Amino acid sequence: MVGDILRLGKADASAARARASVTICLDGDGDVDLKTGSAFLDHMLHAFARAGSIDLKAISEGGISYQRARALGEAFGLALGSAFGDKKGIRRYGWAAVPMDESMAQAALDISGRPYLIMEGRFAGDHIGDLETPQVKVVIESIINAARVTLNVRFEGENDHHKAESLFKALGLALREAKRVDVEGGAIPSTKGML
Repeated sequence: MVGDILRLGKADASAARARASVTICLDGDGDVDLKTGSAFLDHMLHAFARAGSIDLKAISEGGISYQRARALGEAFGLALGSAFGDKKGIRRYGWAAVPMDESMAQAALDISGRPYLIMEGRFAGDHIGDLETPQVKVVIESIINAARVTLNVRFEGENDHHKAESLFKALGLALREAKRVDVEGGAIPSTKGML
């Protein structure tokens, strides 16, 4: 918690016939209430929340799985952007490398106000559990665009589950560092004075 203020964000989004609602507390403990329609995606978002020390409530329903993934990512990103507030005093940058058995993911995040995603890595199969592997990028890309942040992420390994989990944990750890408030600061972390 920063002073007496909790950094909270809540957003709703829709994609075609799918709807999603996300509530985030940036100053949390990793508590989650997830109903995304995919047990595997729930598992990944739980790993992300725990690594990022954020509380996360996410519900998505309706439409087909791709539409749910896009609506969920958009709602997540909008809630995240709202929780960042005016961005005064945050560190802005965060990076992490996370191994998981034979897999490894590296993430570098900039709460820049400019959405941009570089995602390098491939999944071997079409599904991880009940989630179609292309939806991993759909969710992450939608988060990045709606939150207006820059993310460079790379992952490699043999087991798709391990690759995905190391990816979400690396993203969570990078966010944990970037959202941290520098108590000596208070200024916008930019030479331009705005993000």
